[in-house]
Amino acid sequence: MGLTKNMLLLLMSSKRKRNISLNNIVTIGRQSLHLNHNQLEACYKEFNHEKKNVDHILRDANKFSEPFFKSLGAIQIDSIDASSYEDATIIQDMNKQIPDSLSQKFSLVLDSGTLEHVFNFPQAISNCMKLTKVGGHFIGIYPANNFFGHGFYQFSSELFYRIFNEENGFNILDMVLFIDEKNPKYIAVPDTNEQYQRIQFTNSKPVYIYVVARKNNEKQIFDRPPLQKDYASFKWKGIRKKNAHKNKKHLKDYLPSYLKNLIKALLNKSKPDDSINFNKQYFSNYKLH
Repeated sequence: MGLTKNMLLLLMSSKRKRNISLNNIVTIGRQSLHLNHNQLEACYKEFNHEKKNVDHILRDANKFSEPFFKSLGAIQIDSIDASSYEDATIIQDMNKQIPDSLSQKFSLVLDSGTLEHVFNFPQAISNCMKLTKVGGHFIGIYPANNFFGHGFYQFSSELFYRIFNEENGFNILDMVLFIDEKNPKYIAVPDTNEQYQRIQFTNSKPVYIYVVARKNNEKQIFDRPPLQKDYASFKWKGIRKKNAHKNKKHLKDYLPSYLKNLIKALLNKSKPDDSINFNKQYFSNYKLH
């Protein structure tokens, strides 16, 4: 659970672009700061913040993130954890339903790297939604690709689009993919399009997904279980009829499997290692400013 330079840049960008209130923050797990003096200084410089005592921020509270958020104007900062090991202010197992006393208490609910470790994800994400005030925001930073063995789960953009929707009282403001490296590309990911084309992205490096959602109304969360858009919206008979031509044989169908694999390997070898986008036309660059 922690925040790197690239994650802080995204957070600072969202605060400015999306007018996110820091009056009452709760982090899911205490968030550490995983960056050095020069990196943190560069974050403030990027957004023209007045000069901060960076060493003090990194030293205070053993590099936990509370001093950083206070430097941005946060008033009250809480943290939730199942254990008191890191001195969280609220002891709560996110596998279980939160008490009503915590409902709609926070203007910002932030999770950077906790929920992928929580087995009962539907309950945990539902808790995060309940914690959020109407007019407040949820921000999540999670593993998307190539984090096998890191936690229980890796996440897709469509999961969050189906969760943070009007039916549950939310809407997505930003969905961004990035590789946590020097000078990364931030890639904006749209919702599944009107033709129900799935948004797919594969690559060879660990990729994070950054989600910003706004709570517009207090509603019964998951009154109906979320479904992928194509399964919820397809008219199956019409689709089968429309795609009947797909049953026709093509030259590749007659090739032996070893030859198919050889061709596939040669084609993949010619592609760049850092990313292979199956439907690249749907992605766009995400700008911090």
